[in-house]
Amino acid sequence: MRPFRAEIPPHVADVVRRLPPDLKLSMRSAIRALCDDPDAGLPLQRELRGLCRYRVRRFRIVYELDRRRRVLRIVAVGARRDVYEAVARLRKDRKRR
Repeated sequence: MRPFRAEIPPHVADVVRRLPPDLKLSMRSAIRALCDDPDAGLPLQRELRGLCRYRVRRFRIVYELDRRRRVLRIVAVGARRDVYEAVARLRKDRKRR
C-alpha cells in the first residue's frame, strides 16, 4: 500500500518555515511519519470532529485525511495553547461562507 501524500497549504508552510531549525526538522520528520502511518494521530472531538492531531513537543499538527485520494491535508501547525482555537475559528468562518 502506498503512503499518503501530504498537502500543505501556504499559510502552514510559512509557520513551519519560521520555526527554529531543530523544531523544523522534527516537524518535517513528523509529517513524513504521518504520511506513512496517518492513524498515528489522535482524533479530535466536538467542533473539530473529523480532524486529527499529532504531537511534536509543545506543538501540534492538526490534519484531516482523504483516504480515497490518499491525501493527508495539514490544516494547522502551532503551539498547543492556541492551535485548537485557531482551527475552530477557521472552521466556523468557512461554514459562514
